Amino acid sequence: MSPELEIFRRSPVAKPKSKHPIVFVHGAFTGAWCWNEHFLGWFADQGFETVSFSLRGHGGSGGRQLRNLASIDDYVEDLEEVVDTLGQKPILIGHSMGGYIIQKYLERHSAETAILMASVPPEGLLASNAMMALAQPDLFFQMFWLQAIGPHTYLRERLGRAMLSPDIAEDEGMIYFGRLETESQRALMDMMGANPVFLSAEETPSMLVIGARDDEIIQSELTHHTTKRYGADYALIDDIHHAMMLDKNWEKVAETILEWLQVKLVSQQRSKGNKTAA
Repeated sequence: MSPELEIFRRSPVAKPKSKHPIVFVHGAFTGAWCWNEHFLGWFADQGFETVSFSLRGHGGSGGRQLRNLASIDDYVEDLEEVVDTLGQKPILIGHSMGGYIIQKYLERHSAETAILMASVPPEGLLASNAMMALAQPDLFFQMFWLQAIGPHTYLRERLGRAMLSPDIAEDEGMIYFGRLETESQRALMDMMGANPVFLSAEETPSMLVIGARDDEIIQSELTHHTTKRYGADYALIDDIHHAMMLDKNWEKVAETILEWLQVKLVSQQRSKGNKTAA
């Protein structure tokens, strides 16, 4: 039996721009709270039904005692459970590990569109970890300690600078850092090659991949690789770090997504209308 999930929903005040709700999937070490700071309300204000949820063992969801045993497939099951409540194909937005979960979900399910933000690439974490170990060994070891002991005070400065821009890392960043938690070791192993993504470009919906130029965790070279793998659209955002939904220029990311969605949704509506007319 699946644990009870913490789910947050926001409805648009005005007429919805789309019948397809946006479902946000968070990354490792976090919970639904990372979307609730800005994105959940912002996209609702733009006319979208929005949903964020905490994966099992994260945030306010159940399963905390068994979190270390949760697999990526378990997290996909959590996403399935949320989507099943909607009655419409979702617009999926995932960050980091959340992007990997969306890729695994799309192996067996469809979606209206998908947006991957600083996402773990389909091949997993091996390349990003190797690049980090070579270029930023101090960060590499602090990521190891984050998993081993949780958000300890002595990790805050370096990890804070990796997650957020320097001018807010000492302020909001310290609040966010205190809300981090250890991740499932099994899920991390899945992303190290134990459960690779077998999604092909032909199977993907319209997709936007977003990279952060200053990202030291999922490097922009890897987000560009993911783009080519799926034949997706690509946006590389300047002056932003890995936690792009929380960083100072989060609105630049949100506006990039909104502009892309508006174009894609109009195009898809026209395509469906032409098929109906034929």
